[in-house]
Amino acid sequence: MKQTLFLILASILISCCNSKSEYKTIDFESFEITVPQDWSQIEIKGTDSYVGGVITEKKDTLIFDIGWYSGDVTKNNISLVYDKKSYAELSKIQKELLKKTKHLVVDSISGNIDFKKYLKQKFVSQKIDCFMAKLITPVNKEFGTTGIYIDSLEGSKKNFNKTRMSFYGQNLKEKTEKEFIKALKTIKFKEYCH
Repeated sequence: MKQTLFLILASILISCCNSKSEYKTIDFESFEITVPQDWSQIEIKGTDSYVGGVITEKKDTLIFDIGWYSGDVTKNNISLVYDKKSYAELSKIQKELLKKTKHLVVDSISGNIDFKKYLKQKFVSQKIDCFMAKLITPVNKEFGTTGIYIDSLEGSKKNFNKTRMSFYGQNLKEKTEKEFIKALKTIKFKEYCH
């Protein structure tokens, strides 16, 4: 009886010790992020900002930019409304992608079109570590931008030294989008919050 109990406890202990974590933390110096184990860090040379990123297991590239000129995609949130001429100018691939989205093709872009019904992205406010961020997701799954934008990590607009952060991926599969959003919520800003 004691041997059986010992074997059961030993096998449980061994299986617990051998289980590998599904996640890992990547240290980008100014912040850390916890991502799935099979994602890998990449380095990208930035001109006037700190740029880097992550490659997912599906080979999607997720890029961050920390600097004075980091972009806010919500400021350029385009509507998927096309007149016949602009629709005809789209590539075959763009037209294939559009088939899966809520979009509108009209004779002329005038009149009573509610462009807000056809926006490419949506966003909500989300606390990321000690900052409020815009959490951006595509209106149409797998078509658009997923990521965050933080308007000011430090500095001020008045002094023209405001440091911003963006971290985006494009046209992510639904599973990757969910994993990326989960990862973004784990960001810890070592330089700015702690």
